Amino acid sequence: MATIGVPKGLMDFTEKESAAPYVRAVVATTNDQEPSRGIHMKGSAASVTLTIGGADIAFYLLQGHTYPISITKASATTVVLLY
Repeated sequence: MATIGVPKGLMDFTEKESAAPYVRAVVATTNDQEPSRGIHMKGSAASVTLTIGGADIAFYLLQGHTYPISITKASATTVVLLY
């Protein structure tokens, strides 16, 4: 498992993780988490601040959509981190 805040390299994924699009989902918190492989917006469409590569960036996320973005933190718990 990667250290919080340190992105995984291509060789750091297990065979199970590499073969499947996503193998685990975790609800986002306002604290640093393991870098995700993607995110899913489960709540209503909204502007959410995501931490990407150490920078906070505002995104307008649509409900029910999955985005191939690696993040470590979100400003809303309506975001699900996918691994």
